Amino acid sequence: MKKLCLLLAPLLGWMCISCASHSEKEISIFAASSLIEVLPALLETYEVKTDIDINVVYGGSNHLAAQINDGAPIDLFLTADVEALSPDIAEAPDFVLASNYIVLAIPMGSEKNISGTMDLSRTDLSIAVCAQEVPCGKAAESLGVSIAADTYEPSVRAVTSRLTLGEVDLGVVYATDVISEPKIISIWPDSPQCPCVDYHGIAFTPKGEDISQHLSEGTAQAVFTEYGFLTP
Repeated sequence: MKKLCLLLAPLLGWMCISCASHSEKEISIFAASSLIEVLPALLETYEVKTDIDINVVYGGSNHLAAQINDGAPIDLFLTADVEALSPDIAEAPDFVLASNYIVLAIPMGSEKNISGTMDLSRTDLSIAVCAQEVPCGKAAESLGVSIAADTYEPSVRAVTSRLTLGEVDLGVVYATDVISEPKIISIWPDSPQCPCVDYHGIAFTPKGEDISQHLSEGTAQAVFTEYGFLTP
């Protein structure tokens, strides 16, 4: 049985939302929070085939990297910010498994006349973006416009949540967030374009390398595409 954990924030530590007893055959994965929709579908067939328990911790890539830099024992790190790892750790086997791109999203039914990136400078709108130290925040900065943000969130999931609840008028999220959340829509761009974010898989053990191979296979890549990711 899979153990699914969330790293909600550095001060909150670990919180398991579905727990099973530890098994001798177990794999530990840290994964960027923006993979929370697609990763269970990717891992299900591997878990059945190998009879190995897969424990996944989701969180902001920078927060998870800090845990690894401090010595957290894991088999595989799926990150949107490989540069957050210390240089010696980043030398572990690395591969790009998929990419994402940022979009401007608004709540369904919005009447705020929002159409493009220049609206990010409007002070009459309530705008949410990711904090600058996380990948979605770095990507938003590269849009080249002044963003009149009202809130800087610790993860793209938090921005998506604010949009879904109608707490903000406009947010910068990933294309995959819009696909998975029916209460918000994308208003820019019309087709995939960068700024893009690459998801790297960094294996620290042979078990991690084995599951990395699984995620690189054609069947897994097709699942990424189904969920709106761009594949190599």
